[in-house]
Amino acid sequence: MYGAAMADITDIFISHSSDDSEIAKRVFEVLQEGRRVFFAPDIPAGADWNELVQRELRAARCVVVLWSANAKKSLWVHGEAADAFERGCYIPVSIDDTGPPKLFKQVQTPSISRWVSLGDMTPMYMLKSAISTLIDKPTGYQNLEDVKSEEPVESKHLHLIHSCWRVNKTSKFGFMPYQIHLIVYGHESALARIEFVEYYLPGYPNGHDRQRGGPENRLFELKELANGFSIAQAKIHFWPRIKQGKQPIPQAPITLSRFINMSDNGPRLDSFILSRAARVT
Repeated sequence: MYGAAMADITDIFISHSSDDSEIAKRVFEVLQEGRRVFFAPDIPAGADWNELVQRELRAARCVVVLWSANAKKSLWVHGEAADAFERGCYIPVSIDDTGPPKLFKQVQTPSISRWVSLGDMTPMYMLKSAISTLIDKPTGYQNLEDVKSEEPVESKHLHLIHSCWRVNKTSKFGFMPYQIHLIVYGHESALARIEFVEYYLPGYPNGHDRQRGGPENRLFELKELANGFSIAQAKIHFWPRIKQGKQPIPQAPITLSRFINMSDNGPRLDSFILSRAARVT
C-alpha cells in the first residue's frame, strides 16, 4: 500500500521528488517487507491530503530521503528532510550521485545509484541495515549465544556496537566534529574464531573508507573521526575450523552493519573492553 493507516505506526516515510516517483516506488517495494511504509507517488492538491502527509511524516520512526538533482530543487523534500533531521530519524541516500544540498552536506549520504541503474542489491542491503539499526530494538548482549564446535559462526553470535563523542578536530579530510568507536563484540567462543576484521565506511574519502580493525584483545576495534551520520560495516574473517583427523573447514566471511547517529553521544567503550578482559582472565 502507498500509505499506512494512522491507527498503525509508520516505520518508514519515503521523501522524494515527484519527478522521482518511479524510483521511489521501487524503493518502497524493497523496504515494505515486514515494515509499514508511507509512500505518496503523487501528492494531489487539497488541504486534507497535505495534512495526512504531514501527520505521517511526524509520526514516522524513520524518514528515508531520496536525494537527487530533482529533490534538491524541491521545497517539500527540503522541509521533510529538515523535520527528520531535527527528530533524529533522518536516513539520506543519493539515487543519482548528485549528493544532498549544502544544508545537509555534513551528513554522510550513501549512494544507491548502482541499484537504480544496474539492480545491484548491495546498497539496498546497507539501507535496510541502517533502518533496522535505527528503529529495531537491539538484542541484549547478555543473550549472545556460544558457538558449538561443529557449527559456523553466524550473526546471532556477534554484534557490531558503537559509541561516539564530540571532539571538534580537523584532519586532512576536513573538519570532523565527532569520533566513533566501533567494536565487534560476541561470545568468547565466537571471538576466538575471528582471524581479523575489515571495517568499511561508505561515503568516506577514497583511501580512508576501509580500515583493518585492531587485535582480538581490543575486540577488533576501530576509532575514527566522522561527521553527522555514518553507516559502518564490519566484514569478519574467520580461521578455518579444525576437526580431529580431517581437513580444515573454511568459513566464508560475514558482514555486520551499523547506522550511527553522531548526536547520540555515549560512554566510551574502553571500559567495556577492559571489563570483559577482566572477566575472561
